[in-house]
Amino acid sequence: MTIRERILGRGIFEVFPDNPDDPKATGVMNLRASLERVLRNKVPDTMAVQKYDIRKPESEGGSFEERYWSPLNSPVLGPDNDVAYIIHRVEDVTDFVRIKREGMEQQRLTEELRIRAGKMEAEVYLRAAEVQEANRRLEAANKELEAFTHSVAHDLRAPLRKVHTYCEALIDGHGGEFSSDAQRYVRLIQDGVRQMGSVVDELLNLSKVGQAELFRRPTPLDSLVGLVRNELESKLSKRDIEWRIDALPTVDCDSGLMKQVFAHLLDNAIKYTRLQPRAVIQVGYNEQNGEQVIFVRDNGVGFDIELAGRLFGMFQRLHRDEDFEGTGLGLATVQRIIQRHGGRIWAEGQEGKGATFYFTLVSDEAKPIGVGAESARGIVKN
Repeated sequence: MTIRERILGRGIFEVFPDNPDDPKATGVMNLRASLERVLRNKVPDTMAVQKYDIRKPESEGGSFEERYWSPLNSPVLGPDNDVAYIIHRVEDVTDFVRIKREGMEQQRLTEELRIRAGKMEAEVYLRAAEVQEANRRLEAANKELEAFTHSVAHDLRAPLRKVHTYCEALIDGHGGEFSSDAQRYVRLIQDGVRQMGSVVDELLNLSKVGQAELFRRPTPLDSLVGLVRNELESKLSKRDIEWRIDALPTVDCDSGLMKQVFAHLLDNAIKYTRLQPRAVIQVGYNEQNGEQVIFVRDNGVGFDIELAGRLFGMFQRLHRDEDFEGTGLGLATVQRIIQRHGGRIWAEGQEGKGATFYFTLVSDEAKPIGVGAESARGIVKN
């Protein structure tokens, strides 16, 4: 007796309230407690049979009808092992409960109803066990993947150092004996080693982002942006860059991880505006549909909006290595950090007309708590 468009976005207890005429109604209270256990423990929670009345159609008076349910709440875990969704599954067991309560099973149940009741009860426990086992396998697979990434990255470090060291030894000890082509080949090997080393570092960082515990505290984003800009100064020599820095909020977040977000986004903005006579990079803050949104915008080479879905994938790059260097892991790391803070990230752009990256921090622990008075809007030209 519901219409999809009328219930989407509303609270479950608003759509399905307790019977106001039943002073002993506990359906909402028990379900809320079960959902909180799922969020806390990240495992399925099978509830006892609940008395939870439902409204009759208006044609039948619109009053509440006594019903009994067997509920199961199962978490769906994301790649960061946080609860992404909860599947709330219920079986109507009113007939089963009434018959047992009145002690009239043998008189009122036909053989078909007894078989159905038995199958229904078994099905509830079977599905709970299956969901729990699926979550266990998913958790194990995530841990194995993180361990594999970490192990591979560590194991690559030693051979890469050897290749680099021996290339240096060849140039230092025998460079005079090499032709110009041979020397160039050795330098190309070293360039490849350095690029591979950057990939290894990014893989290790991505692995740490997924495993590290979040240390939230009120953090002025203005300070983080300023710190990142200072660290990127070495890339700004002889560049004409106009910085437009809006007033940014103070948010509850892990300052170290959030600094990585701005480091990757600003580094990308600097890199992809390299061909512009005058680069314009803006860091801003606004509200969209009731959400607080931070954005980083540039007037660089942009990208084909049809390929936006590839931006945040591992090793996904929309530009050639010869044009713009990179590992293809920076935006994947940014997305992982934003998701761990309960937010989301997306991008808009157009080829030749720049790009804008937006992200939100919308969870209770990471919501913006104010804009600092010291964060006056300004335009800075480097």
